[in-house]
Amino acid sequence: MSLASRRVILVGDHRQLPHLLDPDIEEAVSESVREQEQHVLKQSLFEKLFTSLPHMEIDQPVVRVVTLRDQFRMHPALGQFVSDTFYAPHGEQFRSPRPASEFRHNLPEYQNAGRPVYAAWKHLGQELGSEVLGRSKKRPCEAAWIAAEAKRLLVAGDTHLSVGVITFYLAQKNEILECLVKEGVAERDSDTGEIGIKQEYRTVQAEDGRLEERLRVGTVDSFQGKEFDIVFLSVTRSNELAAEDEDERRRKYGHLLLENRLCVAMSRQRRMLVAVGDREMFNTTAAREAVPGLARFLDLCGGDDAVVL
Repeated sequence: MSLASRRVILVGDHRQLPHLLDPDIEEAVSESVREQEQHVLKQSLFEKLFTSLPHMEIDQPVVRVVTLRDQFRMHPALGQFVSDTFYAPHGEQFRSPRPASEFRHNLPEYQNAGRPVYAAWKHLGQELGSEVLGRSKKRPCEAAWIAAEAKRLLVAGDTHLSVGVITFYLAQKNEILECLVKEGVAERDSDTGEIGIKQEYRTVQAEDGRLEERLRVGTVDSFQGKEFDIVFLSVTRSNELAAEDEDERRRKYGHLLLENRLCVAMSRQRRMLVAVGDREMFNTTAAREAVPGLARFLDLCGGDDAVVL
């Protein structure tokens, strides 16, 4: 920024991923400073300027903040969901001008009354296995289902479709990749031991002729700025912990409480978003207060153009 001789222009979205604080530093800070000071440390430079610059326009009639209010990436119903859930509470709604017909898919398993659905929830109850405890969480039953379903879509579905698999946890990302190895979609490097997507599943020619990434598996951070036709969101958290106060909710829902990350995770799709997880975790009053994005998406999947699998 110091190289600018006349003007600096920042382009971004403070409702999505901000800068990150090292977890150990963040913990030390939380113990040593007041709550209002913690907020300042977590606030990005972009957000700080976005909220403060309009006040300068009172004395100097120069427009300093411009908000783009149209999104063209995703199905308009999904765009409306993201706008209502993550932006409207802050007075920052946006529109979705492209018609739903431009986002149709031909996947017979994702139909409702003969119409393609744009939102789905694959319910995997606790009887199939809860989350595995650890610093980073994983849930094998979700990983196995997503790997098998991703392969099915890549092999038997529309050959132009791209698939993104998002999770909030590194352990779950690794679990999904291990399952993709078993499905023959990914392979382990003999030298490094790292798992990567097989060559035939790495790229796809989009309908407009562009070559784009066909399959990506990763945590939310690696999906900032990315988009895919179909996105599977591995919710991962499935437990019977209480959620009566803030500390209990933090233990129960973990990273799902981070609204910015949830916003990124639920806005990467073009044609369809499929949440995979234990719906009973989010069909409660506590969930509607703690993780309203997932609770509202579960409600959305009960509509005419969505489905709970």
